[in-house]
Amino acid sequence: MVLQQQQESCYLQNYVIKMNCLQCIKRCFKNIRQNFDGQDASFQLSTQNSQIRKKKTLVLDLDETLVHCEFKENPNFHYETILDVWHRGVLYTVYLCKRPYLREFLQQMSAYYEIIVFTAGYESYCDKVLQHIDVDRHISDYFARSNCRFVNGICLKDLSILDRPLDQLIFIDNNPNAFEMQPDNGLLIPSFLDSDEDECLLKLIPFLKQMANKSKLIPVSSFLSDYESIHGVLFNDNQVTLQCQADGDEVSLSEESFIVLEYIQKHRKTQTSQQQQKQFIKTIAQRSQTLFSG
Repeated sequence: MVLQQQQESCYLQNYVIKMNCLQCIKRCFKNIRQNFDGQDASFQLSTQNSQIRKKKTLVLDLDETLVHCEFKENPNFHYETILDVWHRGVLYTVYLCKRPYLREFLQQMSAYYEIIVFTAGYESYCDKVLQHIDVDRHISDYFARSNCRFVNGICLKDLSILDRPLDQLIFIDNNPNAFEMQPDNGLLIPSFLDSDEDECLLKLIPFLKQMANKSKLIPVSSFLSDYESIHGVLFNDNQVTLQCQADGDEVSLSEESFIVLEYIQKHRKTQTSQQQQKQFIKTIAQRSQTLFSG
C-alpha cells in the first residue's frame, strides 16, 4: 500500500514537471513564430492586466522632462545621486537630478493612467535611471533609443508602436520635434536642468486628472487651451527651451546633442547676472557635445 502511494506521488510529480516543460516549449515556439512573422518584441508592450488596460495612457519623456543627467562632474550642477551605467563594455558615471515632485506625480498619475516612458536614451541608461526614480513601480514599461526614428538628424518618436489607441493617449516631452508624427497627442513641458523651484509636474496633476475623465484626449493642445482659459497659464516662460538634434555621435547615453534656442534669466538660481548668463550658454554648448535629448 505504501509502495503504491509512493508510486502515485512520483507519477504526479513527473506529470507536473512535464506540463511545466510543455508550457515553456509553447512559449518558446510562440516567440520564435513571432520573430518569423516580423514582430519585434521590443516594439510591443508586455501584456498588461485588465485593470491597467482600461486606463488611458500617459507617455513621458525622460531627459529634461523627468530628470536631468550629466556625465561629467560639474560644480554648477546640483545632482542628488551618482549612477554607474555599463554600456557596450564602457562604464559611465551618471550624475542625476530628479525633477521636483516626480514621485508624487507618478503616484497620482498611476491611479488614472498607464504610464510609459519613451526616451531617446540608450536602454542601459534608461533602465538604470528608472530603477532609481521609480521605486514604487508606477511605470509599466519603457521604449528607448532603438524604438526612435532619426530623420535628417531629428529624433522622432512614433506612438503607434505602443499599440494603444491614440485618442486615449497623452505624450509629454520637452522637445517639440518628438511630436512630429502625432502632433495631436503632444504636450510640451519646459525643460528641466536642476532648479529646485521647478513646479511643472505639480502643475500638471490637476489638468491630467481632468483629462482622464474625457472620452477622447486629442487634440491635447485644444483641451489645454480650454483649461488655461479658466485656470490660468499652466507654464510660465522662465525656463530654457531645448531642442534636441542628433548628430550621430555615440559618446553619451541620454542626450546626443541639443541646441539652446533662447535663454531667459532666472532659470537657475545660481545664474542671475549678465556674465553668468553668458557662462550658462557656454556651458550648455559644451554639454551639447556629450548629451542627447530623450
